[in-house]
Amino acid sequence: MSLKLYRKKRDFKKTAEPKGDGRRRGASDLAFVVQKHDASRLHYDFRLEWDGTLKSWAVPKGPSLDPARKVLAVQVEDHPIEYGDFEGVIPKGQYGGGTVLLWDRGTWEPLHDPAEGLARGKLHFILHGQKLKGEWSLVRMGGRSWDDGKNWLLMKLKDEYASKTRDILADSPQSAKSKPKLPGRAQKTLRSKRASSVDGKLPTSLAPRLAVLAGHPPQGDQWLHEIKFDGYRLLAFIEGGNVKLLTRNGLDWTGKFPDIAQSLAKLKVESAIVDGEVVVLDKSGRSDFQSLQGLLKDKAGAPPVYYAFDLLFSDGVDLRNRPLLERKQTLKDILERSRPGPRINFSEHIRGDGQKVFQKACGMGLEGIISKRIDAPYVSGRVPTWLKSKCDNRQEFVIIGYTNPQGHRSGFGALLLGYHDERGRLVYAGRVGTGFDQPQLDDLHAQLQQIEQDEPPTDLAPPARERRATHWVTPKLVAEVRFSGWTRDGVLRHPAFIALRTDKPASQIVREKPVQPEKLETSSRAGGNGRNMPTSPGKSASQNGTGSDGAPIAGVRLTHPDKLLYPDERITKRDLAEYYQSVQQWMIPHVIDRPLALVRCPDGLSSQCFFQRNWSQTLPAAIDKADVGEGKKVERHVAIHGLDGLISLVQIGVLELHTWGCRIKDVERPDQLIFDLDPGPDVPWKRVIEAAWILHKTLDSLKLPAFLKTSGGKGLHLTIPVKPAIDWDSAKTFCQTLSRGLAQQSDLFVSNMRKDLRGGKVYIDYNRNGRGATAVAPYSTRARPGAPISMPISWDELGRLKSADAFTLKTAPRYLAKRKADPWRDFERSRVDLRQVLQSKPAS
Repeated sequence: MSLKLYRKKRDFKKTAEPKGDGRRRGASDLAFVVQKHDASRLHYDFRLEWDGTLKSWAVPKGPSLDPARKVLAVQVEDHPIEYGDFEGVIPKGQYGGGTVLLWDRGTWEPLHDPAEGLARGKLHFILHGQKLKGEWSLVRMGGRSWDDGKNWLLMKLKDEYASKTRDILADSPQSAKSKPKLPGRAQKTLRSKRASSVDGKLPTSLAPRLAVLAGHPPQGDQWLHEIKFDGYRLLAFIEGGNVKLLTRNGLDWTGKFPDIAQSLAKLKVESAIVDGEVVVLDKSGRSDFQSLQGLLKDKAGAPPVYYAFDLLFSDGVDLRNRPLLERKQTLKDILERSRPGPRINFSEHIRGDGQKVFQKACGMGLEGIISKRIDAPYVSGRVPTWLKSKCDNRQEFVIIGYTNPQGHRSGFGALLLGYHDERGRLVYAGRVGTGFDQPQLDDLHAQLQQIEQDEPPTDLAPPARERRATHWVTPKLVAEVRFSGWTRDGVLRHPAFIALRTDKPASQIVREKPVQPEKLETSSRAGGNGRNMPTSPGKSASQNGTGSDGAPIAGVRLTHPDKLLYPDERITKRDLAEYYQSVQQWMIPHVIDRPLALVRCPDGLSSQCFFQRNWSQTLPAAIDKADVGEGKKVERHVAIHGLDGLISLVQIGVLELHTWGCRIKDVERPDQLIFDLDPGPDVPWKRVIEAAWILHKTLDSLKLPAFLKTSGGKGLHLTIPVKPAIDWDSAKTFCQTLSRGLAQQSDLFVSNMRKDLRGGKVYIDYNRNGRGATAVAPYSTRARPGAPISMPISWDELGRLKSADAFTLKTAPRYLAKRKADPWRDFERSRVDLRQVLQSKPAS
């Protein structure tokens, strides 16, 4: 389309905006960009590349991740392609005068013909941005005739990137232009790569984990309980002796608490992210929020204290997928050896006895307790593996207006309050007129006068009686309120003001509805749960109480979660996903950041299965590509970087997961060796066990550690962790020499793959150590009847093992629940330098 209207509105001698040359880009991917435009009114400009220009819409309230919210998007003139890189100031007096920030950019993937969609008034597409991802749609309001067809609705569709609670605008206010520009589809993998970063670089920002309101504390030893502090939640980013303190919505509050930052700088770590809360304690040792606010205003009173309760990163290692208890112990160890001083405290906890802990907390006049699954990973957002139980009703509300004072009172009479409902609409919640002291009345009144507006800011009009003699305000301020309950009309009973909350964005305030812990799924699939196993893998998802709505696991929404992947065993897609979620802390380290090969059975084991190792654009976003080779010989293999990638493999019907013996960053040098003991059909199981012990003894004589697992088929795998110091040919030659030596010394072994030579023997397969060869991953299921698992075991267990397929998706939960320790827990620390072994001849 022509840029005539765009150019007509602008004087390019005065504005730095690009004029545009009208030429199409050479890139095959279509670009999209979102620019935050602070003009006469703040809005967001949403732009999609098509037909040589950027189709553009002005979005007054900005995009939302909530599928229930349909935000207005007003179509404006087409912009030139070059505008997608514009960031700066449009001079006052010029069209659109104000600041333009490049808020997000990436590529978009139309799911239908865009030309037809623009003509019909409906676009359906996938965004691959730094911030906006997944499926979206733009729908014109009222067809072509109403209002010249300019008004559209921008909607996020339900997928793993949708969220009813996350305010992406508040969470990620920064420019996207300062970040590395990634080509095309590479934008898709940004989130998963950050989630598994081990390169020493910390994320610059991170959304904290939030607790869900509970009707009562959960019971059982799988929960720990901490004091619910009444302070400001702060994430501490520590790197190279520098400390940055960020609020839950990304504000830098380091300057407000310099003593806390200085104390945290004493921690004996090169880098870390610590989660905690800063409080001021009263004489009884209880956190006092009003004293904390008073401290920030006049710097007088008791000093602030930071209670640290979680550790997300430490010295370049991402700990978020580790169980909570492990993270807390690591944090405690760091604090004890660092001795940072009285300003930094470890948040102690009590395991089990939730009701007793809660009663004690309330008896002491505390706000309540936070209950956390001991095996839960750290997931940003509000998830039910963290629960908060409050001693009284209190929560935050948006201030939407105020009334005039009466009698001798000054400032204002009462605050009118609101919250966002399930559809994202701002609704009236009542008024609060008590709990204020005179300084609060004066201070709040001054702030409210600055943001007055003519009409109510709510999406649903307040009752008529509340609209008389009321001053309405822009919904920016948040008040914490104590109340006794709710009326049938949805209005607060007996509210009292507690404090103004400057650390919580108004856009995220919703009405908190308590959940009942006993009704939560045992898998806690919204946030992961570590060791907790599926209660009954033999049942369907609906029978397990998980429902069939595709509720997300690790942020991945399963389509058709009740689909039977193993029909004879009645094992569903959700059962398999929950199994992988339950073993994530053991399995993930062995499968991430490696080239993969997959056995996919999209319609289950009874349907046609196929082998896949190459990455394609049709795969889910959490499944990344691993470039193997150089120049024109580069092959794009499949890879994952965290639990979301593993669950995404389940989503596409992967029943077997095989890994290369190397990491993506160093594909030409293996970091593990594998010997596959494959018995002939006439070899009794006890002879396979004997073969494993003989090989183990040989490896031990070379000081090579051997970690044992079942294959899930007929044999056993012995895996040796090595440092990536030699090439594939040297590694394979070493394994071949050792295998042939054993075959010459014992008639139990054969090193030739010919099947006619395997009668009564165990084939010692060394070929899995060649470049491009793979082996089934630890804890992976197999695409075989019975849903067998390749299970790591200890050498002490080998004598009791009945077969190589003894562990299945049905029997594994009981075994893992009883297992005292991970038999492969020393895998990483046991790595050896094979170059030293190669200097001597393999022992017999």
